[in-house]
Amino acid sequence: MRNIINRIFLLSLFWVSCECEQTKFCQEALENARMCEAMAYPINSNVKEAQVLKSTESTPVTVNKHQEKTLFLITPTYTRGTQLAELTIMASSLAPVKNVVWIIVEQFRQSHHVTEFLSTCNTTHYHIVGKTRRGNLCNGLRNSALEFMRRYRNVFKDGVIHFANTDRVYSPSAFEEMRKVEHVGIWPTQRARERFTCNPKLSLQSSYYVKYRLNIGSVGLSIDAVLDSGYKFKISESDTQGLGGLIAELVDDVEDLEVISCDGRFVWYIRFQR
Repeated sequence: MRNIINRIFLLSLFWVSCECEQTKFCQEALENARMCEAMAYPINSNVKEAQVLKSTESTPVTVNKHQEKTLFLITPTYTRGTQLAELTIMASSLAPVKNVVWIIVEQFRQSHHVTEFLSTCNTTHYHIVGKTRRGNLCNGLRNSALEFMRRYRNVFKDGVIHFANTDRVYSPSAFEEMRKVEHVGIWPTQRARERFTCNPKLSLQSSYYVKYRLNIGSVGLSIDAVLDSGYKFKISESDTQGLGGLIAELVDDVEDLEVISCDGRFVWYIRFQR
């Protein structure tokens, strides 16, 4: 009888020990899951409810008041022969950049090849659809992105918006320069038709159809200012005109523009063959 009791006692100890080990394993697994959840994974905009973005936490190497600003890059795209090549170049530029959200707006539908490509990207992103059929497609797709961001205003805040066309090439330093923007910041785009000097008055005075004649690769804007303005791009206007109209909504005069760099060589305009 005593042997039976001892066996039962030993079995109970073994069971408790196993339970403890299992609990420990589960706790470790739970901690790992929480760590993974805290990292910024790609998010697909098919969801109906807003999802809160969570950036990877890291210890800054240096104290920099601009370092924590989130960059929100809006990229319009549509099906064509160079589409994936252009997106690959943009994704490669963004890969090492921290605290950035990439919003890809595709015309008509989320194509399978773009969705599949984005699934391989580590950059936090939204893949959404714009229904623009005529006029300046990029301006129409930008409106779709801004509408989406306004719908989930509690997620999209406290950062800098940049309209990142796929025919712009960026060096890694470009994105750190963008974080310096407080309201409307400007810098040169190499090989762009729009003239740029250190004095915004000299850069912009030659335009008769738009007050702020800047290349779309040369401007960063406060996300709060842009979304609060309610501005919509006109599909009858060029990129430069549309951007100029937005800037006119946000500043009173050229003196209000922040010159982030006079001669920086970190953004290039490259015309891809269509």
